[in-house]
Amino acid sequence: MTSLAAHSSFRLRPALLLAALALAPFAPLAAADAVTEPANATPSPWFADLSAGLSIIPSGDITLGGRKYEGDFKDGPFLRGAVGRRLGKGWAVEGEWFYRTNSVSSLVATDRRFTGGDAASNNFFLNATYSPGEPFAWRGISPYAGLGFGYIQELDVDLEGADGGEFSSSGSTAWQWSIGLRKVLGPRADLFLEGRAVAAGERELEARGGRKLKIAYDAWAMLAGLRWSF
Repeated sequence: MTSLAAHSSFRLRPALLLAALALAPFAPLAAADAVTEPANATPSPWFADLSAGLSIIPSGDITLGGRKYEGDFKDGPFLRGAVGRRLGKGWAVEGEWFYRTNSVSSLVATDRRFTGGDAASNNFFLNATYSPGEPFAWRGISPYAGLGFGYIQELDVDLEGADGGEFSSSGSTAWQWSIGLRKVLGPRADLFLEGRAVAAGERELEARGGRKLKIAYDAWAMLAGLRWSF
C-alpha cells in the first residue's frame, strides 16, 4: 500500500479525543494570550487553523470485476490544517490540507464479500468562508459557512481477500461546503466546531496489471479546532 495506506491503521475514537489531542498543546497559549494582550489589540488578518474529527463515508459502494459491492465503512480520522487571510466584512479565504481514512466494515455483492481494507486520501483545497458577525453572535459565538474547490492528490483503496488488491488514483478534483460555530477565546485565538460535506463523486482507481475499481467517495466530516491569528 502507498504511504497513505500505511497511515490507515491509525484510529482515534471518539471525536472528542481527536479534538482534545489536536487542541491540547494550544490551550495554555490561548489562555495566556487572553491575559497578556491588551483589550484593544488588533490581530493580523492572517491566521492558521488546526482541527481534527471524524470522516464519514455514507455510501462507499464499490464496483470491481463486473460486480457492485454495497459498501459499509467505519468512521475514521479526519486531520486538517489551513492558512488563510481575513478580507473584511466577514469574508476570509484559506488554503487547506486534509487527510481522511476509513476502514472497511463490509463490502457485499450477491455472491462475494470483503471484510477488510480501507480507503484513504490526501487533499488540498481553496476555500472561501463568510460569517455574519455581531448581528448573529451570542456570547462570543458566531456562525459561519464556507465553500471550497480542491484537488485529491492521492486516493488509495486497499481490499483484503482473493479478489482484492491495492488500488490508487491521483489528480482528481472535488468540492465541499461547511457550516460551523466559532467562539472567541481572546484577541488571537478562536475555537470552532464544524460540519462539512466533501463531494468527491465516483472515482476510478487502478491496480497493478490494469485491474480497475470504482468507489463512491463522497463524505461527511465533524471537526473541532483552533484558529490562531498571527
